[in-house]
Amino acid sequence: MPEQTRTLSPDLRELNTPPTVRPLAHGYRVARWDSPASLTEPCRTRMLTILRDLAARSFGADHSDYWHNRDEAGFFDRISCLALILDPDGIPVGWGGYHRRRFASRRALYLDAAGVVPAHRRFGLSSALMIHFLAREILTRPWSNTYVVLRTRHPAVYSGWHKGLGPARVHPRQDRPVPATIARIAADAAEWLGDGPRLDPRTLLVRDAYRMFEGRVYGVPPRSGDAELDAYFAEQVGPKDAVLMVVRMGALPLSRILLGRLWGGPSSTSAEERRGAAPRESTARATPTRARATGLIPGARP
Repeated sequence: MPEQTRTLSPDLRELNTPPTVRPLAHGYRVARWDSPASLTEPCRTRMLTILRDLAARSFGADHSDYWHNRDEAGFFDRISCLALILDPDGIPVGWGGYHRRRFASRRALYLDAAGVVPAHRRFGLSSALMIHFLAREILTRPWSNTYVVLRTRHPAVYSGWHKGLGPARVHPRQDRPVPATIARIAADAAEWLGDGPRLDPRTLLVRDAYRMFEGRVYGVPPRSGDAELDAYFAEQVGPKDAVLMVVRMGALPLSRILLGRLWGGPSSTSAEERRGAAPRESTARATPTRARATGLIPGARP
């Protein structure tokens, strides 16, 4: 048995395709499957059990039907990278993944669902996982733009990317129209998600994006601490709506994030970020539910 998989939990050791295991942060590791499609049907079933359990613990809600629908829609065959966050004993405590895409002929990553269970949220694990994803993709083509696409209705997620990278790279912006290239990327991504008719190209708002959820998405109104931004989300983003964010990334902004963490960024001590939150931004004051879920599950349609 390879040394890197020797300390994995029994459920993971028995999968037909072993993960690539790498250090993540504070003694935690990431177990990454770069070809989830290679998992056999019994192993997919076992992995779905793990994901459902992690999601239930992270969100404080049962998302079994959602994961069943994703499996039926070919989740493992379509996602480019799937990862579990492992505690020092090799037990899964979080997850994440992304889709490697081209939107409007531009290289892009769509960030999939992610979360960390409540007991492990003080180590910046979600942000560390996002950095891991971004680094391995961007550094393969460091001098080209890679567009990161995600949906959110949490102002702290937007604020995190905005503060971590600067306003010029994060869209939409309240002070500028959406550039034509960004609008085309967003439109292509929305079509891929099944949200095409619901996207407003002027604001990148997606109406009823979280229609798969029964009841409210967040138990309490989410907050970022920025009064103006919080007011915008509260007034313009409906209970099931989302902002389709498009972030222009490359080697230089990635280096800025990495240096910020190296020089003592808040990720070393902050509460866990929501899915897609920029690695420099704490969202400790933006708890969405009693379980402090770290993100929202995107639509199952590829």
